[in-house]
Amino acid sequence: KSCMLGGATMSQVVMEISKLSKVFQVSNGRRKVSFTAVNEISLSLHEGEVLGVVGESGSGKSTLARCAFGITSPTSGSATILGQQIEGRSRKSTREIRSNLGFVFQDPAGSINPRMSVRDAIAEPLLLQRQKRSDVEARIDFLMDRVGLAKNQLYRKSHELSGGQCQRVAIARALATNPKIVLLDEPTSSLDLSVQAQILNLLEELRRDFKLTYFMISHNLDVVSHLSDRVAVMQEGKIVEVGMTRAVIDTPKHPFTRELIRVYSGSSAGATLPLNFELDAWQDGPANKWAFQHIEDFLPTKEIVAAATPAPLARKISTNLNSLEIGIDGKNFSFPQILEDLHTDGLVVLKDGEVFYEGYFNAMMETTPHLLQSVSKSILGALYGKLIGDKIVDPTRKFSAYLPELSDSAYGQATIAQALDMTVSVRFSEDYSDPNSEMARLDQAAGWRNTSNGKPVGLRKFLKSLSADGEHGKAFQYCSANSDVLTWLLSEVTGVAYPELVSRELWSRIGTEQSATISVDAENSSVGSGGISCTTRDLARFGQLILNQGSFGSTQVIPEQWINETFTGASNDVHSVAYLQDLHPGGSYKNQWWITNSPAHEIYGVGIYGQYIWVDPSTQTVIAKFSSLPIPVDPMHSKMHMALFRAIGMSAK
Repeated sequence: KSCMLGGATMSQVVMEISKLSKVFQVSNGRRKVSFTAVNEISLSLHEGEVLGVVGESGSGKSTLARCAFGITSPTSGSATILGQQIEGRSRKSTREIRSNLGFVFQDPAGSINPRMSVRDAIAEPLLLQRQKRSDVEARIDFLMDRVGLAKNQLYRKSHELSGGQCQRVAIARALATNPKIVLLDEPTSSLDLSVQAQILNLLEELRRDFKLTYFMISHNLDVVSHLSDRVAVMQEGKIVEVGMTRAVIDTPKHPFTRELIRVYSGSSAGATLPLNFELDAWQDGPANKWAFQHIEDFLPTKEIVAAATPAPLARKISTNLNSLEIGIDGKNFSFPQILEDLHTDGLVVLKDGEVFYEGYFNAMMETTPHLLQSVSKSILGALYGKLIGDKIVDPTRKFSAYLPELSDSAYGQATIAQALDMTVSVRFSEDYSDPNSEMARLDQAAGWRNTSNGKPVGLRKFLKSLSADGEHGKAFQYCSANSDVLTWLLSEVTGVAYPELVSRELWSRIGTEQSATISVDAENSSVGSGGISCTTRDLARFGQLILNQGSFGSTQVIPEQWINETFTGASNDVHSVAYLQDLHPGGSYKNQWWITNSPAHEIYGVGIYGQYIWVDPSTQTVIAKFSSLPIPVDPMHSKMHMALFRAIGMSAK
């Protein structure tokens, strides 16, 4: 069966908890008294969803889970799994039901027999099913790779592994029998914050890839909100509030829920940073839900001054989008559903320069600035269009002509145009998950991560250290360092600080309502590759400037020639990469913009974790979208965004 909940269609019920209670007898001096840990709870778990049960320690949430999964017998009431009760069944039929269940508990090391190797721990549930040895070995190899464990860890024991590695073993063990439902009982509470984010992101990937259903227990509402579709709030053995996660968090109805949000999201009065905030973990979910809207609270920034007189945005709001259906790979998503699935924080759609849709989520408002990440590059590219048109910068010249200190670096023989088009050949890994990649070192230089010795590196010193890796201009290689070198060059050539330059040439000239900011390193060098924060409306205004061929009102802010060259895309002689061609056949990268090469000729800027500015000349549509996706890059998230934007454009026709 299926049902409607919060406007979304819910799949069939795979677990039904009905009036379930658990009473314990506890000693009180010389006599025993009854303690009700779970008090007549009824709750349903739907196929494919994540149900988060949250509450303070001692609220009864773990007891509820243990009763529901047949680990502990309830005092009264019942729980059915896949239509069957575990209570009162034979050992064989109970084993069959439990083969559809997986368990991941709070203490990673404690959940693994200390005498067992990693291999034996994962193999045990498979051997209990009497599977063939060859099948067991193949399954172990598959799971080790899937949860991110190396083959050389197979014969280690729990005391030889980190907490995060132990939890990966526990997850692999939970998935060994290919279960349908997995109990996650405080799966991250004993882990460091940065490791928590990695485990949560892994669980989200596995849920999608294995079509899993999660019943998750946590005392931390931030963790639950990161992963769950629905949330049930427990207090003293009872459910006090249950609903779609976004609705419960945005508009909590019960006083206890509001208190949980206040305490665990770090929004208590007088607090500057959330509880357990760590610089090395702020970009990953769930920390980014707060961090992307509060960059100034933990990073040094400079102001990009807005227009003296903001240009009003006319409103022609459409109600059609809420009924929009978006088809992706044979599946249909409703408009509200896909916004939630893509962890949307803010969305503004302009049609013919008027506001067609405007929506804000996750405590964001129309006046809230949000980190652009690499959409900042597209603003940088537009600024270059202006200064190239003014003959201040020659794109055919080499960096060394402007910055002699780069002569021995990767950029000594590279031209400005090659950096704009990302065809500089440089030894640089843009791997966001590798703490040893050049991308991680760039974040350290920018002050976005801690350095090993605690001393700031600075962007310019880091950029000078990069070396070439072949001939420039031949192949596309996405490298954020290129944008930071371009940012450095503009400040050097003009003698004007980059934030002031962006304000003077762009931001103050397109009717922006609010000043933006840009993060700076320890030496006040601007992080042009991804450090700008602004409101969703003002980002949409910038997109409208591009759609209007570089003009704002009667003023030509950016040369039309640069706009046309950008829409045309890169030369066919430039070798592309598979991930770009998979998403946009024939697509390319030009002037710090992505070119789709579709019949609609859209171009866009994109930042990790779901930041977008989308320009569609075929429908005269501009879309500005901010998000707080839990992981930096994912092909499915990209595909969903493309489908969403094109569906919006067609509905606006």
